[in-house]
Amino acid sequence: MSDKDRSLGRSVEKIYSFYSPFYDLVFGKMLQPGRELAFSYLNEKPHQKILDIGVGTGITFDLYPEQSYVVGIDICPKMIERAKKRAAILSNGHQISLYVMDACSLEFEDESFDGVISPYVITTVRDPLKLCQEMYRVCKTDGQIIIVNHSKSSGGLCSKLEKWLSPLFIRAGFVTDLDVIELVASTEIQVQKAIDCNTFNLHKVIVGVKNKSIKGIPLAKH
Repeated sequence: MSDKDRSLGRSVEKIYSFYSPFYDLVFGKMLQPGRELAFSYLNEKPHQKILDIGVGTGITFDLYPEQSYVVGIDICPKMIERAKKRAAILSNGHQISLYVMDACSLEFEDESFDGVISPYVITTVRDPLKLCQEMYRVCKTDGQIIIVNHSKSSGGLCSKLEKWLSPLFIRAGFVTDLDVIELVASTEIQVQKAIDCNTFNLHKVIVGVKNKSIKGIPLAKH
């Protein structure tokens, strides 16, 4: 990892450490519809091992299929501390393990997970392409890869505004000018659908699979 990458990682960690005490209040309810929609696409099979990248405070713990084995990671230790407290009081049958970890350098073996889900993370990391590659690597063949995030508009005034605002939003911990759908589709992840979500359809749920035999299909609106 370069000195620049380390600096970016520390910057994101610092920003989200600041957010951690009030993250649920500010980003919880506002972004929860997108999380719920994303998790609704997870296969309804018990005893799945699912990786939650950017688990934050554990706000997603109630959204998993029954009897899931959840492995949650976050770059921010303070977020993980809050997630551990939430996990300790749950009684929904999930097995939950939590780690402080860089999403662009996952410390798991190849094909470790039945599914990988990443809510609102890809525009916060130092290397979004590397994150996609890591999600693909640790996911089992035929396993699901589900992302929910803002994705740059296809053109017009909104696209120009997102590009102009992106340097400002970097200070808040994310960028606004990344075409996430195009990025994911450029990798070996097979995009099956992308669905609008949240207020003003500002975000997309991208449903993919690790299976080279499946072709992507056009954007579907929810």
